[in-house]
Amino acid sequence: MELAILLKKFREERNLTIKQLSEKSGVGNGTIGEIERGKNKARTTTLEKLAKGLGLSNEDKKKLFASLLPKEMREEVINNDPRINKLKGREKLQYKDLLNQNALFFNDESISEEDKKKMIDALTEAFYAIKESNKKKIK
Repeated sequence: MELAILLKKFREERNLTIKQLSEKSGVGNGTIGEIERGKNKARTTTLEKLAKGLGLSNEDKKKLFASLLPKEMREEVINNDPRINKLKGREKLQYKDLLNQNALFFNDESISEEDKKKMIDALTEAFYAIKESNKKKIK
C-alpha cells in the first residue's frame, strides 16, 4: 500500500492527472490507477518509466523503489548501512539496480520476512565483495 500512496503523492505534487502521467511515462492509465489503488504491485521497469515521467530526483526515486521492500528492510537498507552513503554516483546506481532486479522476490508473500532479510543481506554482501574484488583486479 505504501507504493500506492507514494506514487499518488508524487503525481499530485506535480499537479498531474493520471492521464497526463500516462502520456509522460508511457504507462497505461489503468496500470497507474491500479498501482495507486494498491491493486497492482508494479514491475521495476514500470516504476522506472513512472519515475522518469514524474521527473523524480534520485532521492525520490530511491524512496519509490524502496517501497517495494518490506518497511523494516527498506529502512535498514536505506538508513542503516553506512557503506551505502560512501558509494559514488555510479556505484549507487549499480547497487540500486541490483536491488531493483530482485524486487519481485520481495513481493512474494509466501516467502518469510526472515528469508527476505537474508536475501537483502546476501545481495548487499555480494555487491561489496564484488566491488572489492574489482578494485584488486584494477591494481
